[in-house]
Amino acid sequence: MNKSTPGGLIAGRAFNYACSFYDFANQKYPELKQYPPEKARGTLLQAAIIVSTLILLERSSGGAGRNELHDDVSRSFAQAVRQRKLSAVQDLSCSLLQLNRGGLKADAIPSFASLAAFPDEKLVNSIGVWLALAVSKKPTLDEPDLKVAAAMGRSAWTSAAMIVRMLRPKQTS
Repeated sequence: MNKSTPGGLIAGRAFNYACSFYDFANQKYPELKQYPPEKARGTLLQAAIIVSTLILLERSSGGAGRNELHDDVSRSFAQAVRQRKLSAVQDLSCSLLQLNRGGLKADAIPSFASLAAFPDEKLVNSIGVWLALAVSKKPTLDEPDLKVAAAMGRSAWTSAAMIVRMLRPKQTS
């Protein structure tokens, strides 16, 4: 992973934040222990952080530079994991955008322009539910799963906001 590019920074930081979330969450949410192995959970949360970051960046830039950034993120994954990581990013993207994934190229990340006006809370909830469903492999979520979903959604969105701040530091006068 080339962390010297914006896409590499997004993917690398998302990976680090995903790992640290599960270190913390395994203690607070024992429900996580019933879900599939760490590798699968980490990939899914990393995808959620990446998608959240891209949504926030597109929202703040009005979409300027979106295609280049999405391509940079797509190319930032090591070849050995690229398919798995991009597949998770595409699955979440298509879920949020209500798109058919079959219409995407293998390495494409779609535009999130249509989500720009959505309230943060709605996006956080949608991301959390997608994560919990994907991690649990359940068709529906029960009350403990919803608690985990809310935590994962908040974690992804908060991590994304921190990445955006790294990429776009405040201007000082």
